[in-house]
Amino acid sequence: MTFSPARLCASSGCAFVLVLSWLIASGPAPRAHGDVFTPITHKMLQEVFDDGNTAYQGGGNVSLTGIVINNPWDMLNYSNDAGFPQWQVFVQADDPEDHGGTALYMMKNSFVDRPHNQYTDEEWTAEMDRLNLPVGSNGEPLRKGDRVTVNARAPGMFFRGKYNINEQHRKNPEKDFEIEILERGLVPVAASITLADLKDSQDEFIFDDSRETGCEYYQASLVHLDNLLLDDTSSWAAGGTVGVRQGDLTFDMILGLDPMLEAIGTRYDLTTTPFSLTAILDQEDTDGAPFTNGYRLWLTSADDLHVVPEPGALVLAAVGSILVYPLVRRRLHRSR
Repeated sequence: MTFSPARLCASSGCAFVLVLSWLIASGPAPRAHGDVFTPITHKMLQEVFDDGNTAYQGGGNVSLTGIVINNPWDMLNYSNDAGFPQWQVFVQADDPEDHGGTALYMMKNSFVDRPHNQYTDEEWTAEMDRLNLPVGSNGEPLRKGDRVTVNARAPGMFFRGKYNINEQHRKNPEKDFEIEILERGLVPVAASITLADLKDSQDEFIFDDSRETGCEYYQASLVHLDNLLLDDTSSWAAGGTVGVRQGDLTFDMILGLDPMLEAIGTRYDLTTTPFSLTAILDQEDTDGAPFTNGYRLWLTSADDLHVVPEPGALVLAAVGSILVYPLVRRRLHRSR
């Protein structure tokens, strides 16, 4: 596997020597099915050039470590009954020397060498069981707050602005990636920011190819924003895309599949009722190169949205001196 020392020195103050030292100290990751995986950081995997295209020049076998920041079932519908079954989990860096994160992605109906790489229902179910009940799960599904190591053979592909861990859409087991749960029940850290950290005064995305500021710095990790308003409610539905506003700045946001999110849109007029949220900063630049646009928030769970109460609610809550009313819901445990 080769890296770009010139690029790393230019973008992070000659951090290449430090990274190499870290790799040597870390040594190879544990073997999986006889393979040896070389540890890399999320920062290294997501490195880009000034046009937003990938600068990562390595290959399999690699391993990444981090914290899962979404429940798989809250993001995409991966059941065989879905029109286009997909599965995606974001893993956020948990090392203070690293930042950002990486998406793990699978699709049932590959567009590569059809129909050879399309999973049958039985094969897809087996793959979903393999990823959702990985080593260390003890029969409990992979979920937000799990600290994991991901061993990837392909190891993945660059797509619309970010490098995803996947099977390169080939179902050959030699392209598999595997998850091992190291620790459970952690609370992922979200960076508290404003939209001014992501957009300039002209409401344009802040793109920094060094990935030290702007959208690239936070890509594939959790961010927390306060005092937002919804631009409109027309697409407030599972999987819909809405616009949020903070002052004069706007940002697109995808809603996950948590059914309680739709209930929030029914209960509150979020165009006039301020709210706070914790969401994943994602990128899919559908315009193509340069890949410097297409950033969006992805709100997967109703637990991560909090509404500021109206004056009447404040009066009712005065005894408890409650300033913010969190929406609480009962989670439905679904077996998958």
